[in-house]
Amino acid sequence: MIFSRSKKDLQGCKNIYNIAHTYSIMKTKSFSFALLAAILILPLYWYCKVDKVSPLDSKILVTIDGGSATKKSPIAQALAKKFNLVYIETGALYRTTAHVLIKAGIMPESKNESKIDKFLEDARCECLLEDWKVKFSINGVCLTAEELRAGDINANVAKYSSLFKSINNFCIKHIREIINLEGVQKFNGIIAEGRTCGTYIFPEADVKFWLMATDSAKINFRLNVEKEVDNPIERDKLDFSRTFYPVVKPERAVEVWTSSRPMEENIALVSAFMEQKLDVKKYSKPQKSKIMSLRHR
Repeated sequence: MIFSRSKKDLQGCKNIYNIAHTYSIMKTKSFSFALLAAILILPLYWYCKVDKVSPLDSKILVTIDGGSATKKSPIAQALAKKFNLVYIETGALYRTTAHVLIKAGIMPESKNESKIDKFLEDARCECLLEDWKVKFSINGVCLTAEELRAGDINANVAKYSSLFKSINNFCIKHIREIINLEGVQKFNGIIAEGRTCGTYIFPEADVKFWLMATDSAKINFRLNVEKEVDNPIERDKLDFSRTFYPVVKPERAVEVWTSSRPMEENIALVSAFMEQKLDVKKYSKPQKSKIMSLRHR
C-alpha cells in the first residue's frame, strides 16, 4: 500500500509533535497552540514520507500459474496480444540459469550450494524487451525458445530449483526488476506465467489465474502439442513438494480447468474474466486510449 507506515515513521511523527508541543509551551504556555502546530506540521511530514508510486500502479499486473503442461504459455501469450501486455515466461530465466550452471560443470547432484551461490553472485543477468516479450540473458547467454527446452535443461531445471534456494532468490529478484525495465510503460501492463508468479514473484498482482488439467491431458499436451518428451507428472512432484518456494495455488487466484475445453475456449474464458474483473475492454487493441488506474474491484 502506498500509505503504509513503518514504526520508524510513526516515531518520527511523535518526535515532531513533541518538539512542537515543547516549543509552544515555552512561548505561550498554551497547549492549544502546541496542538495547532502539530496539526500543521504532521501532514507535511506525512506527505514527504509517502512511498514512491510503483511504475505499475496505473497498469495491469496479471499472473498465470499452474503445473506442467496446463496450457499456461499459449493462454498467457494470447492475452498479452489482446490486451497489449508485456509477456514474461518466468520459466525461461530458470531454464537459462540451469543451462549456464550445466555448462559451468555445476550439476544439481553435486549439491554444492556454496559454489552455486558464488556463481550467481558473480553472474550478470539482463532482462531484454523484444517487441512484447521479455528475454533473459546470463553472462551474455540468451537462449532461443528451442534451446530453452533442450533435453539436458528439461532433465535438470526442476532439480536445481528444488535443491537450491539461492537459484529461486536469483530468479525472483531479476524477474521483479522487469517492472522498471525501459519500454514496459508503453504497454497496458504485464502478464507473467509460470509456477510461482502469483505467490512469490508478484503476490500483489491485480488478477491471478491457477490453471489445472488431468494427468492424461498434461501428458497428451506435452507430447503432441509441445513436442517434448519429459514427464510433466514427475516434474510437478518435484515442484509441489520442495521445502522452499513450493508451487501452490496463489491467494485470490481463479481456478481454470483447461483439459475439459479446447484452447480457443480457454482463452475466451480467461479473457472474459479479465474484462469483467478489470473492465479492460476499452484498453484492448486496436483502440488507443489513455491508461487509467485499473484495480481489483
